Amino acid sequence: MALAGDHVAVLVDGYELTGDHNSISIDDSRKALCQTTFGDAVKNCIPGQRQMKLQHGGFMNADSARSHPALKGATVEGIVAVLLGQNADPVVGDPVYCLKTLQSYYQVAPQFGEVIPFKATFANKGELGGWGVALAVPVEFTNSSNGSSVDNGAASSNGGSAYLNLLTAAASDTYTIVVEGSATGSFSGEESTLATFDLDASAIGSERAAIAGSIPQYTRWKATRSGSAGDTVKIAVALIRG
Repeated sequence: MALAGDHVAVLVDGYELTGDHNSISIDDSRKALCQTTFGDAVKNCIPGQRQMKLQHGGFMNADSARSHPALKGATVEGIVAVLLGQNADPVVGDPVYCLKTLQSYYQVAPQFGEVIPFKATFANKGELGGWGVALAVPVEFTNSSNGSSVDNGAASSNGGSAYLNLLTAAASDTYTIVVEGSATGSFSGEESTLATFDLDASAIGSERAAIAGSIPQYTRWKATRSGSAGDTVKIAVALIRG
């Protein structure tokens, strides 16, 4: 599938690989038979269900350990999100592709120099994922915040999923990120709660929340934080309709 967009942001389980990559390939299909990938260890197919796989390759900036933090382990299980920007950095409302990964497989060339070539493959865990819309691109907030409303054009009765990447946590803080829906877009008391993420600062990471029933035409994120006034939290949120 060709990607229409000049700027691509890649998030892997709470880490930003933006600027490191130079190629993205996404497979999105349905299979009648089970297929095995990554040798004999991982199943990339649930018969008759939608399959998704993302391949990400490029160069990463070397740190003192000569590896990006997200690449230090052989396996990362969490949310992988690809945000697409049209002629600029991705913004709220732009397309996003999300996977809750079954396993990630990295190949890194341990060469010396300023950059290290790598490629990674992520397969879904058999849960809803794929194409959706960005409700919050990587954004910081220090207190209660309301995100911009996103108009998806029509309501959906098939449910879906909300995806969260927590990119910066604040020590000793707790925070709640809510995905809200509104039929009118006013968010003046008529809105409904679609998904809720209750978090603390114990770990950077990512989560998926299933949404059952109807998703209104308009959606947004809303966040509150409890802790020191100067602490900062950085998140990215996406919505995928069923």
